[in-house]
Amino acid sequence: MKSSHSTLVASILALAAVPAFAGSTAPSITVLEPVASTPDWHWHAALYGWATGLNGDIAIKGIDAPVDVGFSDIFDHLDFAAMGLVEIGRGRWNFAADLFYAELGANTTRRDIDFDAELDQFIGNFAVAYSVIDTGCTHFAVYAGARVTWMETEIDIDFPNIADRSLSASKSWVDPIIGVRFQQELSEKFFLRTVGDIGGFGISSDFTWQAFAAFGYRITENGSILLGYRGIGSDYSDGDFTYDVITHGVLLGFEYRF
Repeated sequence: MKSSHSTLVASILALAAVPAFAGSTAPSITVLEPVASTPDWHWHAALYGWATGLNGDIAIKGIDAPVDVGFSDIFDHLDFAAMGLVEIGRGRWNFAADLFYAELGANTTRRDIDFDAELDQFIGNFAVAYSVIDTGCTHFAVYAGARVTWMETEIDIDFPNIADRSLSASKSWVDPIIGVRFQQELSEKFFLRTVGDIGGFGISSDFTWQAFAAFGYRITENGSILLGYRGIGSDYSDGDFTYDVITHGVLLGFEYRF
């Protein structure tokens, strides 16, 4: 996975840029002006379901165990999940906390060796965002913060004609992140939203990234539903432990602005 870092960075930047070009023909956003500063406080909350799959490798005590749970198998392997987002802001500035927790099980076979893995995973994204552009139709912000990852895993390994082996590990780490988010109003009811960030920079993870794209539909003046796809990848190692995994899947959510 490490060899794909440059490709991932390019993909995230392209993801953020495409809607801007796609929406440039709309007369209402021909001229983009800086957002006006306002003292009013605002906040919104969101509840969402993220049907995550896992692809990658976890190494414990020198033994590399694949973790591959495709999207089509997710409901067979998902034991529990809870997730949501809260954002509060004033004027150009916003603070957001996006929390995700899931308990997953997976079974993989590689070279006639069976791997049974139980994985508890927490990902928390905490960021401060600054609105650069807000024309009413086009919204663009930059943000910086931290991604907190905690995981606990137990892997049972069934070697052919050899006694089974069980390995377990619990780790947590914090990665700095920088990113952009973009929203384009497509009509009075529909909008397109994209988010992308990168981080790690060798401080904790060698590299971490996030990419998200979704279509939204306003069902009330303040309430919206979103349907999209999200991926978060981390390449972290500490001693004899390695976590090189992409968490990805379809996301369906409801958000309400106050």
